Amino acid sequence: MIGNEATPLSRPLAVKAAVVLAALTSLWGAFEYLGFESSYQRQYADPYQVGAQFSRFEAFQARVPENAVMGYLTDLAPGSVAAEAMFGSAQYVLAPRLLEKTPAGHDLVLGNFAKPGDFLTLGLPYGLRLEQDFGNGVVLFRKESR
Repeated sequence: MIGNEATPLSRPLAVKAAVVLAALTSLWGAFEYLGFESSYQRQYADPYQVGAQFSRFEAFQARVPENAVMGYLTDLAPGSVAAEAMFGSAQYVLAPRLLEKTPAGHDLVLGNFAKPGDFLTLGLPYGLRLEQDFGNGVVLFRKESR
């Protein structure tokens, strides 16, 4: 043997050991991640109920054409986390229909409300009439024809 040259068998054995060690470490990491993710999902499962929006908007989707561009009206404070979450989940569920955050200038307007209220009165300042109340805070408004 000259210098630091390894024997023909030592290098492949070291490589095999390193590969096995890397594989075992990867498996251990995957199991640790699975445990962490499972407990996280149990603790913080869909806080904004995005998954529930599919059934909530089901009748609305059947009523409004897929190519509709609609206005949007809500009872939540503009820019709040809850308002943004409700708008985002509605936009996601109703796609390919498009929502714009204002009721002005649209013939059809989605009313997406967090609490029960007098929806007819909420639409009046915007020149909207209540077309249909789908329940659970989902309302279709139509621009009042003059």
